[in-house]
Amino acid sequence: MARSDDEDLFEGEFGRRRAKLVVGDAKAKLRISHASKRARAAWYNRPRGAGSVKLVKPRAAGSQRVIVKLKPVVHARVGGGAGGLMRHALYVERDGAGRDGDEVRVFDRELDRADGSAFVERCEGDRHHFRVILSPEHGADMADLKSFTRELMTQVETDLRTDLDWIAAEHHDTGHAHVHLLIRGRRDDGRDLIIPRPYVSHTFRERAEAIVTRELGPRLERGLGHDLDQAIRRSPNQARLTEFDDVLRAAARGDEVSIADLPAERRSLLVERLNRLEDWKLAERLAANCWRLDPALEDKLVRLGDSRDRKRALARLMTREDRGLEPERTRSLEDAHSSQRVTGKLVGFEKIGPDVRGPYLIGVEGVDGHFWTARVGHQEELRWLNGVEHGAIVSIHLTSPELRASDRTIIDIASEDGIYSAERHRAARPTDRDSYIRMHERRLEALRRGGIVERAKDGRFLIPADYEAQILAREGRDGRQAIEIRVLDPQPLETQIAYQGPTWLDQADQSQIQPRGFGRETIDAIGDRLAQLEDWGLARTEQGRLTPDPEYQRSLRAWERDEIRQQIEQQTGRTPHFARDGERVEGIFAGRIHKAGKSFALILQEKTATLAPWKPAMDRAFNQRISGQVNGQELDFKYGREAGKTLGLKLGLGIEL
Repeated sequence: MARSDDEDLFEGEFGRRRAKLVVGDAKAKLRISHASKRARAAWYNRPRGAGSVKLVKPRAAGSQRVIVKLKPVVHARVGGGAGGLMRHALYVERDGAGRDGDEVRVFDRELDRADGSAFVERCEGDRHHFRVILSPEHGADMADLKSFTRELMTQVETDLRTDLDWIAAEHHDTGHAHVHLLIRGRRDDGRDLIIPRPYVSHTFRERAEAIVTRELGPRLERGLGHDLDQAIRRSPNQARLTEFDDVLRAAARGDEVSIADLPAERRSLLVERLNRLEDWKLAERLAANCWRLDPALEDKLVRLGDSRDRKRALARLMTREDRGLEPERTRSLEDAHSSQRVTGKLVGFEKIGPDVRGPYLIGVEGVDGHFWTARVGHQEELRWLNGVEHGAIVSIHLTSPELRASDRTIIDIASEDGIYSAERHRAARPTDRDSYIRMHERRLEALRRGGIVERAKDGRFLIPADYEAQILAREGRDGRQAIEIRVLDPQPLETQIAYQGPTWLDQADQSQIQPRGFGRETIDAIGDRLAQLEDWGLARTEQGRLTPDPEYQRSLRAWERDEIRQQIEQQTGRTPHFARDGERVEGIFAGRIHKAGKSFALILQEKTATLAPWKPAMDRAFNQRISGQVNGQELDFKYGREAGKTLGLKLGLGIEL
């Protein structure tokens, strides 16, 4: 039967109790109960008058929590006779899932496979019956919910002084394991069964909580354990990609996942996650114990999780420099063509969400007049922007995901036998700091939770042979390509106009520039730059048009290199040298220098300072000896395997090397 009756579904949270009204003596906690206009007092044997004010018995300290939802149902109000009871019995027996995803079977005081139809027949002439839902907060941790239910009903019979006719069934198809219980509305002497309201409100729940507390032990109310417990409980309901989704994908056969295939220790939480995905139309229930996951689950969850935080980050970016929101000219790089390359002024970047490690939203004022944004997955992808000025000229475009620097290090250290440990890291790269090594361990611990690596009992990590392939799949699991950021000129337009060296303005593709927004600013700056070149004798007017000399770029590069050499010599006391293609370089990596269209790595030797092509991966070797060969626009380098002696010098910024 379809789940159409909300009253039959388990809903509830295990939060704090509501505050009670205190009347008179501060030591006596009293609650005033107001009778509903629709409720009949006879049902609960509710006393009248002053009797409607009842003392509240507080829950015992450390007591496990159980939600008890009880509803009396009059047969004449649910379709005549026991028809409604039959429909509900079918729901209880058929529309749920057992502990291991198997078919649900009703049970009673003696039988594990009771006859639900016979119970309905016995209720045919009764005036009413009771529908009860019992849900221990940690029901999935209990050994047997059947034994719990039987013990509880034995206690209820003692309290009510009558034998009870009942059937029940376990349901494990929601995040909270729970029991549906049907109680016949007739005592053993033939009279109608009336359950007093105080018993429904308090005693029934207290009996259940006492049994659960005896089995599971006291409940931790405060402290770190409580906070972690609550965080875990909230995780299945997070509107973003979570660790639970990785587990579900790993357990799925094709796109179908069954309860029986889920890890037993986290089964209840994973089922709760499946129900939440079903609410978001990201999973379809095929049967009581089986779901089909959306093929684009990860991409949609990432977008769902980003949507709200991304809008906030976009608002922060758009309001910089008092530009206003201007939504009509805002564009998302992910929604553009895959070959789209955006060039323009760097506005900045903002975190998407609370994690400082990312993701980030980068904003660029494009030369096409649009304001472009792009999602940057990790903080490491922003390395190109270290040391550049606000308003620097950058380009961004979509690309395939790449390995992080930490993953490359892990692969290198574990290359022989697939084992990584802090001790091996120190032996292979003795100059690496302890904090840097701990960062690799944190990375691997996160991957262990994601099922990519394993951790041995001695603390070593076991790296699989396809580690690189799994990481690349994980990095691109949201269905999007990574964003590549390039610094075309670390200086803003106003600085470029008078800079005595090559600038982006000198080589900007004017066919891509539109006369609006930053495009208009760029057109004006190009005119001012030409006027400056004319003042330096590097441009002249021909046929009414100002044109640079054919060799002006060579002159600008020579001026810039002279300035760089002078600064390095003053700061390091060494002779500067620009490495050529094919040249081998060795020394201490001391930092980088950003220039138009090129970034240099500063590598110090005893008497010389070499400038070689820089790339972001080199930053992990800061202040360490590196060696490599210049290959075109890159330096193929290695570092740390052999400890190099530290050179005793200081840069002008006071950094000791």
